[in-house]
Amino acid sequence: MKLFKKILLLILAILPAVYSAVAVLFLLPDTVAAHFGVDGQPDRYGSKYEAFLLPGIILATYLIYLLIRNLKQKSSADNTEQIERRLSVTDTVVMISLVLLNVLCVYVLMLMNDPALAKDSESLINTIIPAMVGILFIVLGNIMPKTKRNHFLGIRVKFAMDTDEHWYIANRAGGIAMVISGLVTVIAGLILRSFFYIIVMTIALLITNTVAILVSYVKIKGKQSNK
Repeated sequence: MKLFKKILLLILAILPAVYSAVAVLFLLPDTVAAHFGVDGQPDRYGSKYEAFLLPGIILATYLIYLLIRNLKQKSSADNTEQIERRLSVTDTVVMISLVLLNVLCVYVLMLMNDPALAKDSESLINTIIPAMVGILFIVLGNIMPKTKRNHFLGIRVKFAMDTDEHWYIANRAGGIAMVISGLVTVIAGLILRSFFYIIVMTIALLITNTVAILVSYVKIKGKQSNK
């Protein structure tokens, strides 16, 4: 991993703890809203130090990712360049995820400081979360056709793993499917109530990815039959 990306990822992983500490020391009351019901009303209160829970999970998850990444590098010394390319793609996905988690963490702190922000069940969080998920899908969709064959990211069905050409065909179709699913998720979060966007998102993922697999299968078999 390049030094700049390594430093940036570390900063993004630590930042939630930093501004959570600032909030705990200077902004939050001793008792805060710790959980909200489906109606947007606080249904549990707790200590302001619970603000460190999400940042702790974010940092711990990132450290686990680093550990797995290092183990993968050491176990794949025979093809270092190819593994580095694959890990670089994963690093980018992790970076985007950390940015979105930072946004979520800020919003959670805002809710702790002012629970009235969530009193409406169709409040900002029901727009923020699907927007975050949708953007992540869109980014993944743009990354998929650019990846080499791997066992981490992309459409990894048997016929797509045969050759680099087949991989590209399948993952170009899969990338389009992810972009469409991402757009549907963002739109669903804007117009639907509560968490019904999850149903729409799941249906969109199933339909678009099924179509992508079928279309890529037909294209690949067509190319094989023409040889």
